[in-house]
Amino acid sequence: MQHLINKRRQKRWLSIARMAVAAGEKEALRLYDVNHASKYGYKEHKEIVTLADKAVNAVVINVLKKLTPTIPICSEEGADISRTDLGKTDLAWVLDPIDGTTNFAARLPLWGISLALMRRGEPIVGFISLPPLKHRYHAVKGGGAWFKKDRLHASETKKLGESLGLLCYGYEKADMDRGLRAVARVTKEVRSVRRMGAAVIEAAWVASGRADFSVLHGAKPWDVAAGVLLVTEAGGKVVNLQGKNWTVKDQNLILTTPRLLPSILKCLK
Repeated sequence: MQHLINKRRQKRWLSIARMAVAAGEKEALRLYDVNHASKYGYKEHKEIVTLADKAVNAVVINVLKKLTPTIPICSEEGADISRTDLGKTDLAWVLDPIDGTTNFAARLPLWGISLALMRRGEPIVGFISLPPLKHRYHAVKGGGAWFKKDRLHASETKKLGESLGLLCYGYEKADMDRGLRAVARVTKEVRSVRRMGAAVIEAAWVASGRADFSVLHGAKPWDVAAGVLLVTEAGGKVVNLQGKNWTVKDQNLILTTPRLLPSILKCLK
């Protein structure tokens, strides 16, 4: 009986996530002008913020507050709780209203909305939307990862030299330094690398087998919570740079098909 109750709750939470993200999609696309670059301001470390970040944040939170008023929200653009509270909070929504803001502002269609429900720091429901591509991904713990109605599976690539990797790093100097070192090391060992500029893109594409792995430096929970669940439910591995399973405190992580993990860890040392 408890199993059935949990299944029903997961289904309801996923439905709520879908509705909240749908509201965010509508607002984001209203503000996304493919003919004119978006105006923006600055946060810390030259990271930019646009009107869309704030507007999408507001509409998604509005839906979540109406439908789950007792569940607090952690968001990049501000809500109820900070990321340091996630590990000790029974349930919390974690939102990145626009992941890939630089791409959004420059009219590059590689950005998305990330929403996860976490239980004490562990993602149990995840929803990622890439509105310009009309792609929607979702996962629930124990229920697989999905692109629309198709189940996702991480790639089966066995050799690092045959792999396609995605690399991402944040705006702080330490993250940039670590990220650039990773680029230098990984590029020499793999078939090819790309930098997408949005963790939601990288996680969705590792989960769907489009890419074989991603290495991220300086990622916050709202960047990766939904993507972590997507990758693990697709049969992938998510670990920190020491090879231990990712926790909400880890800002440097690897998303990968399991067969490549030992080679990637060795490459990054």
